[in-house]
Amino acid sequence: MKHLALDIGNVICHVDFDKILNILSKSLNISKSEALYFLNRVQKLHDLGLTNLSDELHDHFKIKSEVIIKDVLDEWNRAIQIDNDVAREVERLQNTYDLEIALVSNIGIEHAEHFRKNWGVSGTIQFFSCEVGARKPNLLYYQSFLSMYPQFKDCVYLDDLDANLAMGNQFGFKSIKFVLSDYKKAPYDSMIVGGSKVVTFFQELEKHFKSRK
Repeated sequence: MKHLALDIGNVICHVDFDKILNILSKSLNISKSEALYFLNRVQKLHDLGLTNLSDELHDHFKIKSEVIIKDVLDEWNRAIQIDNDVAREVERLQNTYDLEIALVSNIGIEHAEHFRKNWGVSGTIQFFSCEVGARKPNLLYYQSFLSMYPQFKDCVYLDDLDANLAMGNQFGFKSIKFVLSDYKKAPYDSMIVGGSKVVTFFQELEKHFKSRK
C-alpha cells in the first residue's frame, strides 16, 4: 500500500479569519489588532486541545450574551471551508492507487468536530494536534505520528508551511509544498478559474505514486 499525509488548513481547506475578526471587533468594541492578538493567542491553546473558543470568550471578555457567543462560534467554524476540487483529486488518487491517507493538522477541538461532521473523513487517519497535545512543527508531533503509524515513514507529505515540510523531511517524508491559496482564491472558484490548476498539480503529484511499487 502507498501512503499520503496531508495538512488541512490551506491544503484541503481554505482558511479565512477576516469575518471573525470583524465580528469580534464590532461585537466587543475592540480594534481589529486586539481581535487578532486574542485569536492568535487562543488558537495555539486551541490547537493543543487545552481550551475552546467559547470558554476563552467568557473568560477574556466576560461576555454574558449567548447570542454573541453563538455568532462568533458560527463564524469560527465557517472560517475553514473545504475545497471540492482538492477533495476530489485526493479521492481520485486514493481510489486509483489504493492510498492510505493521513490528515496531519494543527487543529482545535471545535474545528476538528466541525470538519468531521460536515465533510466526512471516512477511510482516513486523523492525527490532529488537539488530540495529540503537540503542534507541528514540534518534533514530538511527528515522533508520535510515526510511532502510531510506522507505515508512513517514507510517505508523500503535503503542507503549506516550510517549517512543517522541513521537519517532515527529517523523518523521511517526501515533503512537497502545496499552498491552496496560490491555486484558488476561494472554494467557489470554478474549474476554469482555479480548479484546473489544482488538477494539474495533482497530476504531477501522481507521478510519485506511479513510480512506487
